[in-house]
Amino acid sequence: MRLLFILLLICPPLAAQQVYLSYAKDGTPIYSDQPSAGATTVQLHISLPTPTVTPDSAVPGNIISPVKTVFRLQILQPEQDQNLLSNSGELKVQTQIEPELPAGHQLRLLFDQNQLSPPQRATGFLIQGIERGEHSLQLQQIDQNGKLIAESPVTRFYLRKSSLFSPN
Repeated sequence: MRLLFILLLICPPLAAQQVYLSYAKDGTPIYSDQPSAGATTVQLHISLPTPTVTPDSAVPGNIISPVKTVFRLQILQPEQDQNLLSNSGELKVQTQIEPELPAGHQLRLLFDQNQLSPPQRATGFLIQGIERGEHSLQLQQIDQNGKLIAESPVTRFYLRKSSLFSPN
């Protein structure tokens, strides 16, 4: 569009100039902006090409793709490297996802790299029967087809249980 405007500004001065046609001795036409003996005036008809406008999506390389949402998943509780005391081996896991979980998407919790329960939409999980020692958790977001969309960093925690030798 800008090119068309520039051409319109340049072309009228060109069209306003006079062009003269004369012939050499061998019959070759000579065009000039200076009149010469026997030259005739030439009428110029300038036509500008009409630009073809196409939608951006029709131009190769300019295919509009949907904006991909970046999800942020994190495990709030337990915290990284936290020591927990639970004689029953029970742990409540609190997670967070931003932005909100889209319809059809679910969350699954991996405990020591194994899926613990069926995927769910709730952000809280209850784990029972945990043995003492080091464990890991990771939250994953999956779509309605089971495809992995996002995952949290791995959270490591330590579970302790009271014993006669170590009551605390």
